[in-house]
Amino acid sequence: MKNTFLKVFFGIVLIVTISCSNETETPKLVCTQPDLTVNKTVEKVYELSSNTAKQYLYDDIMEAYVISSDEEGNFFKTIYLQTKATDKLLAIGFSVPVDASNTYIDYRLGNKVYVKLKSQFTDLYYGGLRIGSLYVSNAGDPTIGRISQNEYKNVLNASCTIIDENQLVESLSIEEALNDSKLNTLIELNDVEFTEAALGRHYFEESNNVGGSTNWNLRDKTGNQIILRTSSYAKFADHFVPEGSGKVRGIITKFGSDYQLMIRSENDVEMNGKRNTPFFAEDFQSVKNNVNFALPGWSNIVEKATKLWKSMLYSGNGYAEFNTTSTTAAENVAWLITPKINLTGYKNAVLSFRSAQHDLKVDSSLNTLEIYVSTNFDGSNVTKAKWTKLEAKVPSLSNPSREFMSSGGIDLSAYTGNIYIGFKYIGSGKDKTLNGAFMVDDIKIFGEK
Repeated sequence: MKNTFLKVFFGIVLIVTISCSNETETPKLVCTQPDLTVNKTVEKVYELSSNTAKQYLYDDIMEAYVISSDEEGNFFKTIYLQTKATDKLLAIGFSVPVDASNTYIDYRLGNKVYVKLKSQFTDLYYGGLRIGSLYVSNAGDPTIGRISQNEYKNVLNASCTIIDENQLVESLSIEEALNDSKLNTLIELNDVEFTEAALGRHYFEESNNVGGSTNWNLRDKTGNQIILRTSSYAKFADHFVPEGSGKVRGIITKFGSDYQLMIRSENDVEMNGKRNTPFFAEDFQSVKNNVNFALPGWSNIVEKATKLWKSMLYSGNGYAEFNTTSTTAAENVAWLITPKINLTGYKNAVLSFRSAQHDLKVDSSLNTLEIYVSTNFDGSNVTKAKWTKLEAKVPSLSNPSREFMSSGGIDLSAYTGNIYIGFKYIGSGKDKTLNGAFMVDDIKIFGEK
């Protein structure tokens, strides 16, 4: 009995010893996706596309890299891809709607994908290329729809190649990003911050629900702004937007005339710097609607004719406006002048403002907005002061009606002490072809202490 027990015991020890010395190796995962032959460029497909959905008839293949991810919920059933920029060619991006979720598992950021074009449909959606299936709206209009769950992997063939997304992202200013050539590409904005309306608020707010998402504005030092759009389904939707300044990475999209930045996750937002606080700012939110402009310290002066600048409210936004529609004077000249601004103690001062137009008929020097600076304005007599014209971007007939644009950064570093900024409107009420209005808002001056 004792011998039997010992045999069993030593048998168990032997088995354990053998098992311990022969651990099962973890199999290595090897990508076996084949490389396909590319015979068409994204640039060429873009050139062949138009605003109307059109079927692609040829057995062509192009390649691009994944730049979006639906892992955090801010992208839904659409994959964004772009080419890699070269010394001679800019990156070109496009979107592919697919009837599938959790696509980030098969299409990782930076993954090179081969796109089989035959039988797919393409169009230019607000200037950006889309590739997908045909969808006919209730009105009978053909447009781009989602590629079916059974088909999308036959169209989008993920390769074994994955590159660092830093090889794809382009660093841009907001002004540079507001361009159709950047649509559906991965960009990074530096030295930006959320505007005051977003501070203390969540990425998504039901009170600011625009089609299931919330739009907050990002701003740079020169007054340029761009929408950052967050879906109610984003995992970070209930997180507070940061109050500092820094950089934001995301994909440029467009709806109507609005450029929108979409981030993949909260990690795309890094704002650890201090906010860029202007030492002079006026957003006109305290003005009354449709009355002669009057704020403490401001001067509203007629140089020719009798019409003054007015304060207006439109969609909850206050601004200053000069409109020739209700005047028949041969020439109108009117000034809106800031209070005295003391530059003492500030270096490299920069002025910015936003302006818009509505109902312009023509672009003309006889109906325009000009910006000036003075160091000796006495608060009342505009013609006795010395005014120096400042170079600023102002809206023209080509700008969408009532869409505010930035003036760009206007250098005031040559000035010290007290200054005044004058907004001069020149127009004619008699010549109806020169009718129209200019709007001014969000005047700011930044400087270094």
